[in-house]
Amino acid sequence: MIYNMNIEKLPLDTSNLNSNPWLAGFTDADGNFIISLEGSYGLNDSKIRGRVKCIFSITQRLIDPATGLSCLPFITDIANLFLSNVISDGPNAIRFLVQADSKWKMVKDYFFKYPLMSSKHLNFLDYLAGTKYLGIRLTNKQVKDIQDLKNSMNNKRIYYNWNHLKFFYEN
Repeated sequence: MIYNMNIEKLPLDTSNLNSNPWLAGFTDADGNFIISLEGSYGLNDSKIRGRVKCIFSITQRLIDPATGLSCLPFITDIANLFLSNVISDGPNAIRFLVQADSKWKMVKDYFFKYPLMSSKHLNFLDYLAGTKYLGIRLTNKQVKDIQDLKNSMNNKRIYYNWNHLKFFYEN
């Protein structure tokens, strides 16, 4: 018992991740939605052009210091849900990336089914807006649009709208 609280510790939930909102809550705490603009964006007639990547990821320590248990099993389960791989980020960090152009729909389907409650929902919406640019040759205006999206996400966000919570608990 911690802090003299009488809270019962439940057993580990091993149900399918797509059957409950646990991952949505975990993503609200530790998930990231990123839009990456990579490559060359000079002239519209350039033969070599860059590309847009829309990425959903979660990074965790390999070993949880509080319990001494490995985080690899549940990070692997999350990666498998999105048909992605676990990546080692050093001696005590692991992550997965959902970034293939075809996999964003799995991310969308999960978070439409189990919505995010924090400002990560707004980053998710920007992530979805970025997906319309996947796999296309971008014009200069589209590059500007992507840059605007990137500059309104995560720690650069200055506009917050909580309308997504109005009907959160309605069936």
